[in-house]
Amino acid sequence: MNLVTALKFNPLTTLNFATFLQYQRFVMPISFLFYLQNGLNFSDFILCQSLYSATCLIGKFVTGCIGDIFSKKYIIITAYFLFMLRVILWINFSGFWIVLTGEILYGLFKALYRGNVDSYIYEYLKTCNKEEKMISKYGRLSFYNSLGSAISCFIGVILYKYYGFKTILILELITQIIAVSCLFLLPNIKIQTNEQHQPIRYINSILSTAKNIFKNNNINYFIYYSAVLTGLTGVFVWNFQPLLKIAAAPIIFYGIINFINQILRAAGGIYAENFTKKFKSNTLIIIEYVAVIFSFALLILGYHIKNYIFIITALFLICLAILLFVIFNVFTVSQLHSCVSDDNRAASASVNSFVEDFTTFISLLSFRFVYDHLGITNSLIIFTIIAATILLPIFYKRQSKIKNTQQK
Repeated sequence: MNLVTALKFNPLTTLNFATFLQYQRFVMPISFLFYLQNGLNFSDFILCQSLYSATCLIGKFVTGCIGDIFSKKYIIITAYFLFMLRVILWINFSGFWIVLTGEILYGLFKALYRGNVDSYIYEYLKTCNKEEKMISKYGRLSFYNSLGSAISCFIGVILYKYYGFKTILILELITQIIAVSCLFLLPNIKIQTNEQHQPIRYINSILSTAKNIFKNNNINYFIYYSAVLTGLTGVFVWNFQPLLKIAAAPIIFYGIINFINQILRAAGGIYAENFTKKFKSNTLIIIEYVAVIFSFALLILGYHIKNYIFIITALFLICLAILLFVIFNVFTVSQLHSCVSDDNRAASASVNSFVEDFTTFISLLSFRFVYDHLGITNSLIIFTIIAATILLPIFYKRQSKIKNTQQK
């Protein structure tokens, strides 16, 4: 009873705890092995991830409107239930369509959760007249996201080694049940407005805003930059587990590599400002450009060499490259916000998020198509050539915009 009272007394502590439990996704570090057990292959793996990205993209068009109409508490609870449904399906059934349905449910969860959890925190703080604490409170929630993901990387691979996927999924379901139970303890917050919400008008507003943003030469290259880098990062990450499988790496390394990836991503936001201040604009462009091409080269070599020591070293280096991508992306998004007016700031952030998801979807779907026809090595070579061709002008334009902004 004392625990329940304490959780009720501090709703954001409850939300953080529920978030930590929700991110105990034990299947995540070995998801490719789960696909193989269900009779799927690498092509199916990439296809499902691309459709997951598409679901996130489509879902974001409606979640903002839904969040303004219904209670954000119950929208977040609904998102958790969607994830629980995925786990229940995977426990009881198998095959391509079951796995794909699970990924679509995960995409819907992400769309509902991302679009409303930050708003819930802000609205709760607003009722307490503590809006100035939004950055620290949302940062703490992000910390529990990363902590939960990092811990589950190790727990998942250990459970898989000794007990298999059935046990993993049952334990994952238990943590989800506890997590969603915590959410019911949250206060129901609804800030009243006089505005009438119309879904069609809301979607048309987003599309109109996107059109205006892409016509604005002062900010469009920030969005192009984030989109391209996010799409390429998706290609890198979803090759990690197939490479480890080909090299017959010990199962513990699935957890180690995912753990390193999560920790470095979390560190990226902390060091973004200091890192970018230490280098001149042209130096930053060279670092980014080389990091992308070098990562593709490591993937190609990994599929040829097939030695797990080399592959683990290569994946660690790619994780460092992704750390750089996160740093540059955080810095770019901050510059994007500094270049738009207060009235368009939220809309610009939404458009940036939409474009990132769309680019990830297109990148993975294209990679899957090329892979089916030309194989993995040729696919990576083609993507390397594309990246080498389009990245340099985008990097240069983005850096020019930052330089102009700083001079002003």
